[in-house]
Amino acid sequence: MASALQRTASTHRSAVIRGAHEFQIVGYRARKSLARVTDSSSKDAAAPFYAGGVPCTIKSKPFHVGGYTWHLVCTFYDKGDRHLKSVTLEMLSAFIVASDVIATASLRIDDPLGRWPPAVWKSDTANTFSWKAQGSSWKLSLPDAFCGHEDRYVSTDDRLTILCTVEVFKENDATAAEPTKCFVSPVPPPTIAGEFRKLLLLLETRCLETSDVTFIIEGTQIMAHRLVLAMRSPVFAAELLGHMRESTTRHVTIHDMSAPTFRAMLRFIYTDEFPINSSDSMVRDLLVAADRYDLGRLRLMCENILVERINIMTVISILLLVRGRGSCHQLEDSCIEYIASDPDVYAAVRATEGYKELKETCSSFIIEVTERIATHYMARRTSSPSSSKGSHPPPEKSMSIFNSSVVVRGTHEFRIPNFSSVQRSHGTDQAIPSDTFKVGGYDWTMHVYPSGFSTVGGGNSGKYISVFLSLGTDPGTASVKLYRRFRIDDPTGKATSTILASEVIYTKASRSWGTQNFITVKSAKSRYMGHDGSLTIHCDIDLTKEACTTSTKATAIAAPRIIVPPSNIASHLEQLFVSGQWSDVTFHVEGSQIHAHWLIIAVRSPDLFFAVVPSTTKRGMVPKRVIRIINMKAAVLRAVIHFVYTEELPPVNDAVVAGEMLAAARRFHLERMTAMCENLVSRLVTKDNALSMLELAWRHRCKELKLYCTEFISHAMNTPARRQFSFSSEIEHLGFVYTSFQERAMAVSHGNTAHLARARGDNVLTRFCGTIAANEKRHETAYARIVEQQLRLDPDGAIYDFFMPPAD
Repeated sequence: MASALQRTASTHRSAVIRGAHEFQIVGYRARKSLARVTDSSSKDAAAPFYAGGVPCTIKSKPFHVGGYTWHLVCTFYDKGDRHLKSVTLEMLSAFIVASDVIATASLRIDDPLGRWPPAVWKSDTANTFSWKAQGSSWKLSLPDAFCGHEDRYVSTDDRLTILCTVEVFKENDATAAEPTKCFVSPVPPPTIAGEFRKLLLLLETRCLETSDVTFIIEGTQIMAHRLVLAMRSPVFAAELLGHMRESTTRHVTIHDMSAPTFRAMLRFIYTDEFPINSSDSMVRDLLVAADRYDLGRLRLMCENILVERINIMTVISILLLVRGRGSCHQLEDSCIEYIASDPDVYAAVRATEGYKELKETCSSFIIEVTERIATHYMARRTSSPSSSKGSHPPPEKSMSIFNSSVVVRGTHEFRIPNFSSVQRSHGTDQAIPSDTFKVGGYDWTMHVYPSGFSTVGGGNSGKYISVFLSLGTDPGTASVKLYRRFRIDDPTGKATSTILASEVIYTKASRSWGTQNFITVKSAKSRYMGHDGSLTIHCDIDLTKEACTTSTKATAIAAPRIIVPPSNIASHLEQLFVSGQWSDVTFHVEGSQIHAHWLIIAVRSPDLFFAVVPSTTKRGMVPKRVIRIINMKAAVLRAVIHFVYTEELPPVNDAVVAGEMLAAARRFHLERMTAMCENLVSRLVTKDNALSMLELAWRHRCKELKLYCTEFISHAMNTPARRQFSFSSEIEHLGFVYTSFQERAMAVSHGNTAHLARARGDNVLTRFCGTIAANEKRHETAYARIVEQQLRLDPDGAIYDFFMPPAD
C-alpha cells in the first residue's frame, strides 16, 4: 500500500543584490510645450540630441547597486508632442571590473493621485553587461499601461517619477564573505486572518460595541460591520453603503435564508474559512447564498465539495440546484459528464425516484438534461473512436490488492531562481545541492549540475543539465530499492513534461544515482523556465518496503476537481486602502492627506488606534473624521497605514525614513512590520550611516540588526581590498584620535583598559571601560559595547564619524 505522499521543497539562493533609483523629471509637460513653440529647424551640430532647443535625452544622477555605478538615460521623440520614447540603463563602471555583470531590471511609474494602478514593466530575462566596453547599456521597455496614458502619471506640479529597480547577480567568494544579507530578522507570518477571526468572535459573544448593522433572521439578531461586508461583497456594498434602503437603517431583515446559513456565510466573510463537516443541505444553501451575494471564492468551495459528492442519487438534485446559475457552469458540466460517462450510470440515474418525479413535474428540465447528455456522449465518441463498446467502468467500485511490498512515496521540488545567471556562473562538474528531505525514513539530497557533470573519459561539454539523487543516511548492510523519477514541467502547461525514470538500488557503496544528460540547457531555458526566470526540477520517489494486503472502500468515479483560489482578504483590504472608498478618517500630516478606516486600524493595530484617537473621545463614541499628526513624517505614517492594510511595506530607499518606520513599528507593537523594517534597514546600511544604524538598533532593542551592523563595521575595518576607514572625532575631551575603529576596540578587548585609556588621553573611554564586563571584552563584541556606552554618555555629540582618508 502506498503511504501518504510526502512533499518537500528547497531553493538554491544565489546572491542577488537589489537596489532602486527614483528619477524625477520635473517640468515634464513644460518641456514638451517648449519644444513645440521653439524653432525645430536648428542646424546646430547637436541637432540629433535636441529638438527645438529642448534636449532629446536626459540623464539621471549616478547611483550604486551591487558595487557598480549606473545611471538612467531617458530619450524623447524629436517630433510631435515629444513623448517619452525609451529608458536605458547604463553601467558606468564596466571598464573597472574583470568579468561580465549579470542583472535584471524593472520600471514602475505610479499615478501620484492613486486613481490608476501602477504602470510596471519587468525584464523576463537577465542582461549581461560586458566588462570589455565602457558604458555598457540596456534599453528597457516602457510599461504598456504608461504608453498612450502619460497624463495619468504626471503629478499636478508637473513631475514624472520613474522608479527603476536593478538586481545584480553575484556568486563568488568575495561576495559571500561580505555581510550584505538582506534578511537579518525572520519575518512572522501574516496575522490578518487571525485578527478578523477575533473580531468575529467578539461579535458572536457580543463583547464589541463597534457593530453598526444587525441582521434579523428567523427571529435571531446577528451583528456585523458594514465595512467588512461591503469590502468582501459588491452586493452588500450596494445594499449597506450605497443608495438602497438598507443603507439608512440599523436593522436589516432577511426572509429567504436560515440563521445557521447566514452565520456560516458571515464566518466565511470574516475569516475565509468554510464550515467543517458541513452537511449536504448546508453546502447547497451556502452555494445559493454565495451566488446571491457574489462571494466567488465561497461559491467555488461549495462547488468543489458538491463535485466530490456526485453520485447516482445526488446528481439530478445538484443539476436542479445550479440550473440557471451561470456562475456554476463547472459544477453543471461535472454532473453532465458523470451521467454521460457510462450507459449503466445513465440508466441508474433514470431509475431514481427523483428523476421520475422531475419527469412528471418539470419535463422541460429533463429534456434539457437529456439533450446535453446526448451532446456530451457524441462528443466523447467522436474524440475517442477507438473506445470499445463493452468497456464500461462501474459508477462505484471496491478492490483489494496484494502488494509484494509497501510503497512509500515522496516528491521533492527543487526551485533554482535566476537559472540563466546560475548556469553561466557554474562550470562543468559544479553542483547545486537541494535541502535535505526525508522519504521512507531516509535522508535524500538532489544535486543539480547546471552545466553538466562529466565522468572520466565521458563527455558533457555544458550542453546538458545533470541531475543526481544522493542517499544521506547510512543504509548499513541493507539495500534501498526505489523507483526514481526526475521531472521538469512547463510552467505554462503548453509543452509536455520531460521525465526520466529508472529503478535503482542504493547501498553503502553506491549512494548516488542520476543522469548526466537529463535535458539540454537550451531546451530548459526555452521551454521550462518560469516567468520569473526560475527553473524547477521535481524528484518523485517510490521506495519499496515489506509486503502486505490492503483493501479500499467503495468510491465513486473520480470527478474533476474545481480549483479554489487562495484567501483574498488581504487583497480586498489592499483595494480598500488604495481606493480610499468609505473612509471615515483622514490624517493631515505635512500638508498631505491619508484616508483610512477606524475599524481597520482598531482591529489591526490597537496601539495605533489609541495613539491617534483624541483622549477626549468617550467609549462608544465615533472618533473624529479629521486627525492632525504633528510628530511624524508623512512618509512614515503612510508606510504604517499601508502595512496595516496590506501587511507589506511600500518601496523605501531612504535610510532615515526606514529607521523612523522601524521606530514606529516598535512603538505600535507591529511585530511583523518591525522584522520587515529591520531587514529593510539592513539593506540600506552603508559606511556613511553604519554607526547611526547601530545606534538605532541599540535604542529599539533590535538584536539581529545590532549584530548585523556590528559585523558590517567589523568587515569594513578589516577588508584589505577596501581603502581604510578612519575613526576620529573633533570633540576636545576625547583627547586622543585613534587611527581606526579597530584600535579603539582593541583598547577595550585587552586588559588594563582604564590605565591604557588614561595614558592615551581618552577621557571618555576611561569613564566607561570599567563598566564593560569581563565576558564582554571579547574582540567580536567589543565594537557594539563601545558604541552603546559612548552614545549613552554623550548622546548629543557626534562621537564617531566615518570618512575616507585624504588622497596622498
